[in-house]
Amino acid sequence: MSDIPEISSPLLDVPLQGYAAEVAVTAGEAVDLMLSGEADAQVSVVRLIHGDPNPAGPGYRDEPAAWSPNSHVNLHTQALDLGSYIEIPDRPALRPSAAMTVGLWIYPTRLTGQWQAIAAKWAKNDACFGLFCTGNRILVGGISFDGRSVEWCTGLHFVEPRTWQFVALSYDGTSGRLEVAQYSPASTTLLEQRSPGEGGEIVTACREIGPSRLHDSRAPLLIGALADRSGGHRAHFNGKVATPFLAASAIPPAELSKIMFEPVSAGWPDLIAAWDFSRDVSTQAVRDVSAHGFDGRVVNCPARAVTGPRWSGTHATLFTDEPGCYDAVYLHEDDLADPDWEPAVRLSVPANARSGIYAAVIRSDEDKLTIPFIVRPASPQARLCFIAPTLTWQAYSSNRGPYSFTEDGVIDRSLCIYDRHSDGSPVDYCTRRKPTRSGNPSRGIRAWGAHVLPADLYLVDWLEQLGFPYDVLCDQDLHFRGQPVLEPYTCIILGSHPEYWTLAMLEALESYLDCGGRVLYLGGNGLYWVTSLHAEQPFVMEVRKSGDGDFEPELTRDQPGEMQHSTSLEAGGLWSRRGRPARRLIGVEHSANVFVNAQGRWGFQRLPDSYDPRYGFVFEGVGGEVIGDFGLNLGTSAGYEMDSVLEWIWRDDWRPAVLARATSDRFMSAMRMPVARRSEMALTASPGGAAVFAAGSVTWTGSLSHGGYDNSVSRVTANVLRRFLETPRGEPVVSFTR
Repeated sequence: MSDIPEISSPLLDVPLQGYAAEVAVTAGEAVDLMLSGEADAQVSVVRLIHGDPNPAGPGYRDEPAAWSPNSHVNLHTQALDLGSYIEIPDRPALRPSAAMTVGLWIYPTRLTGQWQAIAAKWAKNDACFGLFCTGNRILVGGISFDGRSVEWCTGLHFVEPRTWQFVALSYDGTSGRLEVAQYSPASTTLLEQRSPGEGGEIVTACREIGPSRLHDSRAPLLIGALADRSGGHRAHFNGKVATPFLAASAIPPAELSKIMFEPVSAGWPDLIAAWDFSRDVSTQAVRDVSAHGFDGRVVNCPARAVTGPRWSGTHATLFTDEPGCYDAVYLHEDDLADPDWEPAVRLSVPANARSGIYAAVIRSDEDKLTIPFIVRPASPQARLCFIAPTLTWQAYSSNRGPYSFTEDGVIDRSLCIYDRHSDGSPVDYCTRRKPTRSGNPSRGIRAWGAHVLPADLYLVDWLEQLGFPYDVLCDQDLHFRGQPVLEPYTCIILGSHPEYWTLAMLEALESYLDCGGRVLYLGGNGLYWVTSLHAEQPFVMEVRKSGDGDFEPELTRDQPGEMQHSTSLEAGGLWSRRGRPARRLIGVEHSANVFVNAQGRWGFQRLPDSYDPRYGFVFEGVGGEVIGDFGLNLGTSAGYEMDSVLEWIWRDDWRPAVLARATSDRFMSAMRMPVARRSEMALTASPGGAAVFAAGSVTWTGSLSHGGYDNSVSRVTANVLRRFLETPRGEPVVSFTR
């Protein structure tokens, strides 16, 4: 009953949809493809080399994977069960018969006029009780004696948007009295206006329907949704829910008035179960605090560690300060964690497969779908490693925005970090297990500029053309395996937009540099947002953004007190606000944005340090004062999102040299708090051999192929890469004596 549109294409009745079970696979292992469609399709695997089809550059390039010949697959449609809810499995003791009360606090955020289930033990021909919001803000409760027919009772209060209110449904099988109780200080009743100053009491609507026994339903108790006959869910509630309980008696209003303000307690009268949502927020579990242990689970990753009805902002600003004030779960009709589709194809990667960025290409007579994935080497094969920023790919993994629109006539139904929920709230959780078109390597990039996969393929193409041997890992390898995964490599390259980093990833990079590692940071806006991965569902990332770190006001947090991640219990926002700014490791940090085509109007202007003999190797063979006033990506090597050397307490042996700078009156400040609107190329090196070259711009890689790869951006990059690879480990890449 959700009003999320089912149509995803105005042309295709059933577009091809799919995703890979994992974003990376080690050579010698296999990866499953989850696919959906109504037609026969051909599946091929290619190694991606260049994505941008612009005829001014190399054009689209891929290479068939000899180890995976084309295969035929007969597809069937797989449903996408969007929407989060809480599920309490059925138990005999959860089937009240003679009397019952179900109650909880709700904070609705989107009242659609359609049915929204608040709490219900309800299934087709197996209904027991349910509390719903429907129509023009109407609260209605229903019970069934036979599982099929329902007796209804309508509440007297309007359901108020964005207001905490207590609601309850009770039935006394002895008296035959059915009641809907509401406490909503901000509301007026439907039947009569209250006098000024009157309020704060529970208002009860009742019906005398006669004594009987409730149907013995085997349906699970769901909070925030109903199960449908297809196995999916409908009637999703949008908003927060808190402190639900189920009792085996009809609790009178006077008693409800006493207990509704109390923390969930095992001592409530005739208590069957009561759930405290402030417990185990980093898991999928919801804990019953009664003596009966009727635990449940959250489904599709609703927001946890969110403020509840007792939070005032005066005693707590983080969940860990006072968990009892964060006893709520935030449900959305468009949440998603794992569609749990059946595999359609298993791709077995041989142990000798070349490491790289690959894609499964699925073709039907009417449609084409591309699903990228990484193949890691079974063991290191090169001294150079490209760390693909797959968490940034995941953060942008919806083609609903101009930055990732695919121009193929299909729009994603699932969301990414850069979307907003249907109720207008920010998206804090994003799964990579979802059907999306955002993995198209040639997606529409002309109006906005390329980043993520298309911009990373500019780099792959350049490495291929210049003959640099390289391995490919993904950033999540740093998260799960730490610094040892980097140790075999003399030099690593970070991609064009490595924006989303976990604490474990930062620590791995820092340890690598401490051991004399070398890094080419060929992008912009890197190591920026605090990012967490769900411990039980590691394919789900969490990001809670703060308004001071994003120029887009629609991405500003609009819920005070909710900056702490539920998945890791760490404070969210910018890493710079956590004392771990990107400049601490790579010398530069996000400072400017520009999303217009430069058309050659600006590039990097060389600065005095670039003429210091210590840095002469960087500019060997480079003529002129301007670097990169050209390129496939927005017409310049300095564009999209850019970094510069900001103020920091630099160590004498770890201080960046600013070699070139790009400026323009078209550059925008990256934050609400103004910072330098410029892009800077910098080199940081230590006597122990560690070194970082920072290009400081997302569009740097888009200039590598200009002029047949013979240009200033290509030469600078190649000069630095060769120096980093050829200088023995432990020796400085620049002289520390003048």
